[in-house]
Amino acid sequence: MNNSGINKLKSKIGWLLKRKKLRKYGAHCRVGYDLILKNPGQISIGNNFSAGKNLTLEVWNAYNGTELDGNAEIVIGDDVSIMDDCQFSAALSIRIGDGVLLGNNVFITDNFHGSGNLEELDIPPAKRSLYVKGKVEIGKNVWIGRNVCVMPNVSIGDGAIIGANAVVTKDVPAYAIAGGVPAKIVK
Repeated sequence: MNNSGINKLKSKIGWLLKRKKLRKYGAHCRVGYDLILKNPGQISIGNNFSAGKNLTLEVWNAYNGTELDGNAEIVIGDDVSIMDDCQFSAALSIRIGDGVLLGNNVFITDNFHGSGNLEELDIPPAKRSLYVKGKVEIGKNVWIGRNVCVMPNVSIGDGAIIGANAVVTKDVPAYAIAGGVPAKIVK
């Protein structure tokens, strides 16, 4: 068996073992190799889900010894496709609607390392407390391009398109096209 066949087999076995720990997983789901789940009991995945390699889904209940809310969640709808090397980090809530397509290397978070006050700047970022700014909600049939970052407290409406390399820091209305750093509505 070549490396490709071994990776596929490892992926299938890994998914079969990991999916049982999820809060919910739907039918006809497939996930590439090197899936990382943190607190899988707070992650729900709908039907017909597909993801490429190196997907990371993190739900934080505590960070650096500090307890967080404990009710954080990641909820992914039906018919969602996620390409390679994507990461979600939730300390409150990330919700992704049905029919969403995410390009390679998309990062979605509802939290930051620290609140941004001056006193924290003398602390290494990895040692700061997680600061939860607000939940992330992505509507149905949204297309998010390659290398996009979706920041906390953002809502992306149904049918929206987010162009490659954008950093989404504000709400994007339904059926809008947004791009840039920070992302702005272009159509």
